Amino acid sequence: MTSSYINLYFYFWFLLILQFYEMSESLSIMSTSRKLPNVRVELFFRNVDELRERVNFLSSEYGVKSFNLVNKSNQDTMLNWVDIIQKEVPYSSVCAHYSAKYNKSRIKDGAFLSFEDFRNCMKKMDGIDNNNEILIITGSGPKGRFNSVSALQNLAAAGSKKNDMFSSTKSATGAKTTTTTKIAVAYNPFFTLTEEATEERRRLNQKLATDQVKKIYFQFGTDLEKLRKSLDWLCELRDNNNDNSKTTTHNFTICGSIFLPTKKLIAQQKFRPWNGVFLNEEFLESEESARGIVIEMMRLYESYGCEILIEAPGIRNEKDMAIVESLLKERDSSRNPTVRKRMNEDDSTNNKIRQEKRSDHTITISGDKGRLTKRRKITGLEQSTLVSDKTLQKPAIFLFGSHDVRLHDNQAFQLASFHSNGVIPTFLWCRKEYRGKWDVRGALEVVLKDALRELEKKLLLNSNLKLICRQTDDVISELCNLCLDTGAITVYWNKEHTTESRARERKTKEALECIGIQVIECQSSLLYDPTKLSLASGFNGGHWGTLMPFLKMCKKQMGEPRRPIKRYETFALLREVDGPCTWPSSITVNDLDMCIVKGKNKWDKPILERFPMNEESALQLMNDFFRSGGGFDRYERDRSRADIECSTSKLSVALRMGIISPNEFYYKIEDSGLPFEDRKTISRRLYWRDLAYFQLSRFPNMRDRSIRPHYDETEWISGDEEIRRFHAWKTGNTGYPLVDAGMRELYRTGWMTQSIRMVVASFLTEYLRVNWVRGCEWFHYTLADADSAINAMMWQNAGRSGIDQWNFVMSPVAASQDGDGSYTKQWVPELSKLSKPLLHKPWEGSHDVLIQAGVVLGQTYPHRVVTNLKEERKKSVENLLDMRREN
Repeated sequence: MTSSYINLYFYFWFLLILQFYEMSESLSIMSTSRKLPNVRVELFFRNVDELRERVNFLSSEYGVKSFNLVNKSNQDTMLNWVDIIQKEVPYSSVCAHYSAKYNKSRIKDGAFLSFEDFRNCMKKMDGIDNNNEILIITGSGPKGRFNSVSALQNLAAAGSKKNDMFSSTKSATGAKTTTTTKIAVAYNPFFTLTEEATEERRRLNQKLATDQVKKIYFQFGTDLEKLRKSLDWLCELRDNNNDNSKTTTHNFTICGSIFLPTKKLIAQQKFRPWNGVFLNEEFLESEESARGIVIEMMRLYESYGCEILIEAPGIRNEKDMAIVESLLKERDSSRNPTVRKRMNEDDSTNNKIRQEKRSDHTITISGDKGRLTKRRKITGLEQSTLVSDKTLQKPAIFLFGSHDVRLHDNQAFQLASFHSNGVIPTFLWCRKEYRGKWDVRGALEVVLKDALRELEKKLLLNSNLKLICRQTDDVISELCNLCLDTGAITVYWNKEHTTESRARERKTKEALECIGIQVIECQSSLLYDPTKLSLASGFNGGHWGTLMPFLKMCKKQMGEPRRPIKRYETFALLREVDGPCTWPSSITVNDLDMCIVKGKNKWDKPILERFPMNEESALQLMNDFFRSGGGFDRYERDRSRADIECSTSKLSVALRMGIISPNEFYYKIEDSGLPFEDRKTISRRLYWRDLAYFQLSRFPNMRDRSIRPHYDETEWISGDEEIRRFHAWKTGNTGYPLVDAGMRELYRTGWMTQSIRMVVASFLTEYLRVNWVRGCEWFHYTLADADSAINAMMWQNAGRSGIDQWNFVMSPVAASQDGDGSYTKQWVPELSKLSKPLLHKPWEGSHDVLIQAGVVLGQTYPHRVVTNLKEERKKSVENLLDMRREN
């Protein structure tokens, strides 16, 4: 009894202490909730009375003591405003913007002397804490003689001449201490054009080289990837320069700008966007999306230890302040303070951090609906109903393939992310299993390896995850062993939907389930899962297996395609997902026996230059296409033109690798606001992709056997003549310039536009009378977007054995696809001096005309592989009709 009373006694005191602790926490929260730590406010006011009112409101009610003053006119009395703030709010920090545009002078060096006077006046007004700042702003457009770079260079030179009279002095201990008002500069990491981004970084390096910059203000923008990369770069630059061996040290701090995500601001930016402010469509889409992006920016800035500047119109009233407080509260609701890689930390430290984070972010909830991950709710992202709460406490393996090399809108990754004890992204490569002629080979290997390299880098830079890469002779055994080594009892993957992959996935799933591993199969490479669709027989707005009946059945049976989550939500997801405490062994992507190019002919280089395989480049390509004048609004008119640079999106390689989600591309089209008649073809392109996989699921051998079996009896050219014709075709030496241009572009870069593919396919089957299977195999080897289902469907139709037989022939000489001839001249430069009428049929030119253009048929450019197109076409039709009569 005594023991029970003692236990009860201690239990009572424990509850009392716990209650006291919770009350203390609540009081602490109440006392600090009205404070804005590490926050600056840009002031917007119409007169000095409003300025006094604003700073008193912010300082007395919310403890704000850091302000920025914008210089928007040469009539602005900046020093007077600074003086008012410092009198109203003692010990405040004021950053006065100094615009080169509004502080010009006709006197030689007058602008710089005025700036120096302004700086000296600011110093006299500065308190002992040296809190004030001057932000030098040049603005966009041409730079005058006085700009932020020249001002800093002059300051550096003046300081050197005067033995640092104006910049530093010695303290009582002999240490060098700054006594002048700090100089700050602006930096915009959000430029969308590479040349502009490069120039902005070059100018910042020039500014930093003067050793005058103590602070960098990041302008507002919404590309979180660009923001993170710039923060990484500057932190690395600062850390690498601050050592005794450097003559210049970078001791700057960073302040990041944010806008309050209000409906009014969004409407304003849609109607009249500010120059130099780059806002993506997600931000402008809704207040909710804008808020989500701003919160992720705030989390990112906090993780790098940056101040935050709330830009003008800033905080003007209680309503604005309520928005700020709610943003700060949501920012802090799921903090992940260890995202940025700590320098010089060993594995034991990182493991300890991960364990601490898990204890902070994981809870157990009872009941059927309870889940384990305490994280921000992401719209459209639900946990798998097939996975139990207990299973979610174990690590999970997420398996990448050759069709889903991305993180955004990757269904398998999103579901795996709910596991609270570690997610292990994995890629397994088996040369033996991928040696089939329809597997990953040729140009496809080049882009896959590059995509994996970029994925490897992205995981290391953006998250607490890394890509586990292994090369093996037995994928199933390797995966089973990896599960046993890591304690993972769930494996996630996205179905690939090819004949080979279906067989591999079935065998792998059976082997894993035999050892108690659960497999969750997802779908991320197509709009719909073709295995879950059924088409009624007969004629339903079109023949069975053709586009329109398929499209209608997709929407009828499965509804509209799934909307992807927002990109900022993927960014947040990556910051919140953890890897295992101990990572399994791995090699790097570069160590894989994939695309080993030997010798001097680096044939992979042009492919990589044309198609950089990372999500950021693919997203930029997609956004450029949809931008006004980028090609999307003229797609219906220009899509067949190879001579127009932006006639197509050029996203086929990114879609094939899965770097861009087809769902994201689909809704980019559907949400564009373009009338249906102006976007119907490009929208249906994605349904064509799904249709190809539907056909492949129903006809597993369609890549080398006719869907209409009797068409295998068609007579094609054979023997040495076939070899001669096919070799001329595949090397781009047929003597027909448009065909040769397409085949040379293909061999050189791994790509050609759809209309040219149709021309060269039609030429091979209808005029050269070579079996369509030969063309299909060559395309699969040389195309960077080699998709065996889509490729086979096109070639089946070209060979007239497919479901949707071509009822047309593409002329190799009419060349409507190359209206101005620039395409042919680019890829067949030996004909570039020919006039337009002769460019696509040089054999019609006279001897003198050809010689004058530097063309000698049979020497500088080949003779035609076949000379009588009409006769070749006639034989092709006869062979087809003979086959039909016999069957």
